Amino acid sequence: MSLQILIISDNGSFAAYLNELLTDAGHRASAVLEETEGFAAIRRQKPDLVIVAVEASRIPYLAIEHRARTATGTRTLPLIVISECLRLEGELLHVFDFIPKPLDVRRLLNDLALLVRRLDAWTGIQHEMSGELFRAFSEHILSCTGLHFDMRNRASLVRGLGKRMSALCLESYGEYLSYLKLHGEDRHELQKLLQFLTVGETYFFRYPAHFDALHQRFANAPPPVAQPIRIWSAGCSTGEEPYSIAMTLMQALPDWRERDIKIIATDINNRSLKQARDGVYSPWSMRITQRCQRTHYFDRVGESFLIRDEVKGLVEFHHLNLSAPCAERICQELSELDAIFCRNVMIYFPQEQVEPMLQRFSAALKVSGQLFLGHAEALLQQNLDLEVCRQGQSFYYRKTGKPTPHAAQSAKGTQPQPAPSPAPAQPLREEIPLPPKRSSKVRTAAPQPRQAPPAPPTAPQVPDAAMLTARRLFDEEDFDAAFELLEQTLSQHPDHAEALVLKGFILAGRGHLEEALETCQRVMALNDLLPEAYFLKGVVLDASDLLTEAADEYRKALLLDHDFIMPRYHMGRLHLRLGRIKEAAREIRNSIRILAKRDEDGTVPYSGGLTRAVCMLQLQSALARVA
Repeated sequence: MSLQILIISDNGSFAAYLNELLTDAGHRASAVLEETEGFAAIRRQKPDLVIVAVEASRIPYLAIEHRARTATGTRTLPLIVISECLRLEGELLHVFDFIPKPLDVRRLLNDLALLVRRLDAWTGIQHEMSGELFRAFSEHILSCTGLHFDMRNRASLVRGLGKRMSALCLESYGEYLSYLKLHGEDRHELQKLLQFLTVGETYFFRYPAHFDALHQRFANAPPPVAQPIRIWSAGCSTGEEPYSIAMTLMQALPDWRERDIKIIATDINNRSLKQARDGVYSPWSMRITQRCQRTHYFDRVGESFLIRDEVKGLVEFHHLNLSAPCAERICQELSELDAIFCRNVMIYFPQEQVEPMLQRFSAALKVSGQLFLGHAEALLQQNLDLEVCRQGQSFYYRKTGKPTPHAAQSAKGTQPQPAPSPAPAQPLREEIPLPPKRSSKVRTAAPQPRQAPPAPPTAPQVPDAAMLTARRLFDEEDFDAAFELLEQTLSQHPDHAEALVLKGFILAGRGHLEEALETCQRVMALNDLLPEAYFLKGVVLDASDLLTEAADEYRKALLLDHDFIMPRYHMGRLHLRLGRIKEAAREIRNSIRILAKRDEDGTVPYSGGLTRAVCMLQLQSALARVA
């Protein structure tokens, strides 16, 4: 079988050379010199292979990924890119091969021979991967990178494998495993695969309470100007987190230009690091960023937001595998750190690798340094000199300088999880070590004579847009704006149950537990069949360490709405605190089953704005710890 090959090149002499080379090898080749002509040529010729040869460092749009219509339907065209710009290889993840200049003719001809065999037998990627092959992939990736893929994230692994297998025209998982082992290093295949396996959801100022805690620390007690400030963003993804740290320090320290500030941002994903260094973001990444922040730290270009150079100047990006021994040059700077952010990263690693990672973080912090983890992650060790602190309804850890076994045990009982009422963006006056003492102000109220519900109000109903906006602000953790809108709504419609419930969650998040409980009881007087009201009451009682009473309220919420995920999940957490491991695992499994039936779009109600995919990952991570 000979191949019909289309050459697209901005160098006429090189295109002519390739044309002759491929023709002599028995293939049918033609060339165009403009990329715009390439699309028309693809539609006209329907080639088996496209070779894109570029002189400059620009990324040809056609080389990202292209599909062509054939008599049997649309299919992805194999692409080979030839360029002297080596960094393009990390960007072009859908190509069959990237061959640097000067051209390795033998490699190109070998590629063509492989393609002849693969295209001749191509029937599509296998639909199912055997359990044996899944374990083989998992073990290989774990041994090379430390990343752990088990049954809970099998689907994400299969999707990533499918992307690379499609690019390589491989239909057998076994063939791709052999290719991955053979060319993991020399053709950077492992790094290309990782680009599809480690992309996390992130946005600027995610979990605002963490940045409030950082701001409070430096604004209230700024270090001497001569003292360096060092912060590590471990698992920085596409850069939103380290740039948010930089902006927080710039806000907290008016004299930041006179200081030695460095945020060290690391990630295993080179493609994410490239995007982070570019500093170009979509409006979706800006969704909870305040207007003043957008004005001071970004430039708007069309629909994109560009990080300004003064913010970029505080951040350095480096490739680093957290699970590997730290041999990179940057590792020498990872000591005496003021803070470490490692949020929603450890869910990718098995527990036996998480523990050494946490020891490394603890050792890298200076005394009083802060460690910020994701809501689904917690310190489970007994010998770390870290104490857990609360910032509203969010948590972080602080180095004490001495082992604190009790602090780690306390953290296990009150670990940060997807919270129904994340912390409002208001700094506290002081950090509160956990576990909290039982509140003397919050208690179960004596039974009240039930009053008949009032007659339906004659006032017009609250516009749907107002509550949709309030809930969106709540999910985006803009609690001040949400609270203000709810107050406006309740001033006109004081008996609006949904608005009262949402207000109650914000009050609970601010630590106003008694007011939240009163609001909850008011809702129940209006409508005693509202599951959200019982969930709110359970959250308030749970925060007050009234665990038996909280469990009763969670059960009532689930009796009214069997598919209400968050009270079921909180019930699982409560079982865990009481040492009921089997019951905890059962509730988390049920939450996963219910969530699996939901649509991909939107957020999970009262989860702190988590999307379905992120909530699923955190539930699966929680289950892995107890199952």
